Amino acid sequence: MFDVPAYEGSSGFLRWWPKLLIAAALFLLVIGRDRTIQWATLFVVIAFVHAKCFPWRFAVLDEGLMLTFAFGRRRFLPKSSTTVQMDLVGAIAHGPRFRHFGYLLLDGVLYRPGRGLRLRAAFDACGYTVA
Repeated sequence: MFDVPAYEGSSGFLRWWPKLLIAAALFLLVIGRDRTIQWATLFVVIAFVHAKCFPWRFAVLDEGLMLTFAFGRRRFLPKSSTTVQMDLVGAIAHGPRFRHFGYLLLDGVLYRPGRGLRLRAAFDACGYTVA
């Protein structure tokens, strides 16, 4: 269905962090000390929000952006209704539903020189609206 991506970025930290938070919540419930239920609930809520908002892998395609999230959820943002805002360390993709909030497109957690230029070139080559 989709062709070869013009650019593909991923972050191992964004992939494993929610799973580590769930494991920490389970560990807290097992040890069962004072206020562990509050901390466990907080960790689960943070993991849920993280898994819904931060894709760990993204692919820039001619048809749109394919986003993959931590617990296996995938989302496709069509190019016609997606606006991309470039930043120093990555980009933010604004989808068709929410114009004020977007998905962070991070290629790793740390800054690597040259990645931003290649990402912008991929967006330009595929014809995205880049702000």
